[in-house]
Amino acid sequence: MKPLHQAKSRLWANVPTLECESVTLLMLDTVVRAAVAALGPAAVRVIGGDALVQSVVSDAGATWEQDPGGGLNPSVRFAMQSAYDDGCAAALFMPGDLPMLEADDIAAIVEASRDNTRPVGVRAEPDGGTNALLVPAACVFGPRLGERSFAKHTAAAEEVGVTLTALDLPRVAFDMDSFEDMVWARENITGFAQKLYDWQDRLRRSPRNSMNSAKENA
Repeated sequence: MKPLHQAKSRLWANVPTLECESVTLLMLDTVVRAAVAALGPAAVRVIGGDALVQSVVSDAGATWEQDPGGGLNPSVRFAMQSAYDDGCAAALFMPGDLPMLEADDIAAIVEASRDNTRPVGVRAEPDGGTNALLVPAACVFGPRLGERSFAKHTAAAEEVGVTLTALDLPRVAFDMDSFEDMVWARENITGFAQKLYDWQDRLRRSPRNSMNSAKENA
């Protein structure tokens, strides 16, 4: 995660700051709670973000860690290597902007890995990114996140002599990258609009916004 004021920059032009921050935290909360439900709290780590991100992660039952820096791929590589060093048989990367993710989706990814022995991925639609990447410790290859990354991950798996299993999981394939995505989510994801309202209300009442309001009125 980035610090909240930097998150989802492609939404800023069309979305008020409070709403953009709220939707970012809503999605993060959705992803973390799904992962905790599927894997258990000890298995879930969120890398990076600010104090609000850290608070959401803690409330959802996962562990927050400082971003080591260097950009997205080095941060994900750091997190995956930490998992291997701790004795994990595999590491699963997922971004924090999957508003429809459910625990069953994560369970399906783990099951497809055949006891954490085969790499598994889910392609982001429609841009060809990567919305899930499970990499077993037995066949490690580095993350290549960025434009059209799913094809790059498929090729990276082949370079180490394995085949990346591509799963068709619609709830994982949809991420929120644009204003149009948020409009679609409001209209099509059950409960999304109410959750977004609740997060906006929570942020309005947060100490940070209370202090900002006091400064503006001084």
